[in-house]
Amino acid sequence: MYENSFTLKNMLAAYRKPLQFKGRSTRTELLGYFIMSWLISTVIGWLAIGSGLALSVDQPPLMTFDILNFVLWLPFPALAVRRFHDQDKPGWWATPLILSTVISWIGGFSILNQPARIFLSLIYLAVFILLFLKPTDGTNGFGPNPRLDPDEAELAAE
Repeated sequence: MYENSFTLKNMLAAYRKPLQFKGRSTRTELLGYFIMSWLISTVIGWLAIGSGLALSVDQPPLMTFDILNFVLWLPFPALAVRRFHDQDKPGWWATPLILSTVISWIGGFSILNQPARIFLSLIYLAVFILLFLKPTDGTNGFGPNPRLDPDEAELAAE
């Protein structure tokens, strides 16, 4: 039986295993990760503005929001790798997502010319869309189907 629920537990699943690159993850876990990251970032941003720590959305205090965004982003590389594993693809497919994000954080996009930025952005978008492709059914080379009930997943792993 497939596990189909979009619960808070499933939405927080990526944060419970931020450095686990083995195994598989569902699209529900990926979507939950994006929703929770957006909610947390938005709430903390508005609290900072409301409390006077930031004068506007454009003026965050020091590097607080950069640190927050890094903490919220930290589970994403492992989650992306597990999503590609769910499609029976190697985790290296997540490399463009991870490298593009790191390059943008260190200011690398500012030294690139416009065509290079567009090219990298299109690659990022294409790989990002691939995260949402249909997974393989049943057990694949990276483990049992994560959509099965835990008892059935254990039986499938044996």
